[in-house]
Amino acid sequence: MKHYLIDIIAFTTILSNILVITSKNPVISVIFLISLFINAACYLILIGVGFIGISYIIVYIGAIAVLFLFVIMMINIKTTDILETGSQYTKTLPLALSVGFLFIYEIYKIIPFSFNNISDISLILDTFYNFNGLILNSELINTNNVYVVFSPIIPDTNFVILSQIETIGQVLYTSGAF
Repeated sequence: MKHYLIDIIAFTTILSNILVITSKNPVISVIFLISLFINAACYLILIGVGFIGISYIIVYIGAIAVLFLFVIMMINIKTTDILETGSQYTKTLPLALSVGFLFIYEIYKIIPFSFNNISDISLILDTFYNFNGLILNSELINTNNVYVVFSPIIPDTNFVILSQIETIGQVLYTSGAF
């Protein structure tokens, strides 16, 4: 049941994200942004990262989204002004598509992945991966191997069970203090 709830929250997060971008009214767009932050926080809480999820609610909704809403309501943008200027931006659609394609290509270059059950998508992604290797003259490296080494001699490898807040505090005040 928890997996279905996580899937529903992930879908509503993506839907809220699309509605933030496509909304014509800026106030409604900020309300969808608040919905996006709530869905992302619920997703993080359900996967077990409760402290970060609660921090999303406090920081993003409590401060940033309310500030956006306040500024937009103070500026008092009329919807007719937005609709008049919106027709100018459709001229740059080919540029937007090419930048989007380059972004997806770079993400795939950084994070190689494959779909084992869907052969068509896997074939397309493997083609991009091989094309990337041809362009950069680099060998296609298999990065699926993870090596874990445990040495009881080194005192830093002793495992200690800490809560999430204690772990964040340890990282911030030891190695992250610089």
